[in-house]
Amino acid sequence: MKPHLPYQTLGFRFLDTMDDSELYQLFAIGYDKVTSHAYNWDGMKRIDGPLYLFQYTVSGYGTVILDGQTYRVDPGYAFLVDIPSCHRYFLPKSSESWEFYFILFRPAKLENHWQELIQRLTRVPYIPPDSSVIRSLHDTFYAGINNRITDGYLASSIVYRFMMELLRFSTGRTKEKESWPTAVRQAAQELEKRYRQIQSLDEIAAGAGLSKYHFVRVFRKFTGFTPIEYLTKIRVERSIELLRSTDLNIDEVAKEVGYAGGSYFIKVFRQWVGFSPGEFRSGRELVGLQRMKFD
Repeated sequence: MKPHLPYQTLGFRFLDTMDDSELYQLFAIGYDKVTSHAYNWDGMKRIDGPLYLFQYTVSGYGTVILDGQTYRVDPGYAFLVDIPSCHRYFLPKSSESWEFYFILFRPAKLENHWQELIQRLTRVPYIPPDSSVIRSLHDTFYAGINNRITDGYLASSIVYRFMMELLRFSTGRTKEKESWPTAVRQAAQELEKRYRQIQSLDEIAAGAGLSKYHFVRVFRKFTGFTPIEYLTKIRVERSIELLRSTDLNIDEVAKEVGYAGGSYFIKVFRQWVGFSPGEFRSGRELVGLQRMKFD
């Protein structure tokens, strides 16, 4: 976060795309700090909906009441609400100030994603300030105050990006390996280093100091793959490089990446890539790829 940024609320109405039902509509983005206890929004009295609101606390704290439940929204916490709906958020008398970012956008085309987010995250989730979600929120505000959100198409892409960052966060997946738990990060590094030799999940789980069941669950939560899927991903990616850059035959490529023989390797390769290794090497119906990533 950059606390020196000016407190502002920016609204967006792009006439060229306002009636385009295929685009996402950014309504407003803001960065604010309230100190008045008159700050009080009632979700049933607003006339600017329908909207979705995501609001994220930077410092101080506020209160949100959702369907009769009261939540304190501390730094690092966000809340997600529909407008209009039965909610109220305000600066309580016990708090001197509430500093936050917020983004508002129209629900069109986003209803299913939004409801999925609510189920996964709950209405008042904790989201680390260095996460891609909050960086996206900050970047959007920064672009807004610097007049870089210039048309409805760009605004639509910003809304989509923000929603995708939220969805990715809600799955627990992140490409930022440094944020993975130590056991997961070390296991991934071991898979990447020893992908030729590893034969079973048991040895990886034992190396991580976890039971096999717990290891699989935690590894998948943070990487998006089971350990076996992650190992297969590494082997297929490496095999693609070998198929394109060497003269090794299919059996030799299979053994080079850790498979005992070509038949099983061919089956796995086809499942992941959609073509057999031979078809991929020949380039039939394929762009001349040198590498392929599965993330």
